[in-house]
Amino acid sequence: FLQQEYRKTDYTGLRFLAVDEIAYAKYHKYLTIVIDYETGRVVWIGEGRSKETLQEFFNHMPKEAKENIKAIAMDMWEPFAQAVKESCPTAAIVYDFFHIVANYNKVITRVRRNEYHKASKEDKRVIKGSRWILLKNPENLKETDKPKLKDLLAKNESLAKVYILKDELKAIWTYKDKDRMALALDNWCELALETKLPELKRFVKMLVRHKEGILNHATYPIHTSKLEGVNNKIKVLKRKAYGFHDLEYFSLKIKQGCQGKPKLDQQMWS
Repeated sequence: FLQQEYRKTDYTGLRFLAVDEIAYAKYHKYLTIVIDYETGRVVWIGEGRSKETLQEFFNHMPKEAKENIKAIAMDMWEPFAQAVKESCPTAAIVYDFFHIVANYNKVITRVRRNEYHKASKEDKRVIKGSRWILLKNPENLKETDKPKLKDLLAKNESLAKVYILKDELKAIWTYKDKDRMALALDNWCELALETKLPELKRFVKMLVRHKEGILNHATYPIHTSKLEGVNNKIKVLKRKAYGFHDLEYFSLKIKQGCQGKPKLDQQMWS
């Protein structure tokens, strides 16, 4: 039944996709998952996370189906981007906002670590244990965290700068006009470079390299977070099966369990 129903890839009706890799076993064992962004349906699953893995998905896609793909959300994993550019060049690549924020959180963590090592004994006491306070959104802070954050930012200029820039970075993704988003991104990069922090300099270089895919979010506000639901279902399937020995069967079970919902709005984006 599974072979009959789910082995063949259904390319019909695809306009917006989300692509991500998901670990299915230890020692860097990955599956590449492609979903229909509008319905949440798992369209295709491939072993590995290389350029060739994703190209395999496009190799069997009819020409008309490729031309119908408007945008594909993904993280900044270069092999996936190369696969799309070579195999489906008319589709816009949209780099995932949540992955970029996660990368920026790593910047904050590294700056905090460096500032701790340079700090005086008194300031070390303020910086120690502050990681999660810096990474949390302001609305998620406990009342007991707020005075600690205020004291930390008052005592350390570098941490104050990266903390303020975090909220300004998130605001860039609220723009619906590509030119205005580009201006906001350029302004943010200038402010980040003015801090003279090497961690921010490297982050800015990464943003510049991926600028076009970042700006495409203004036109196509899609992301990969819908794949989190797929990831959770995979964990449930693994737990129920006490592990698995047949990867093809496991992939078919994932497709069976992630059929998504019918499209409600065919005019989602022009």
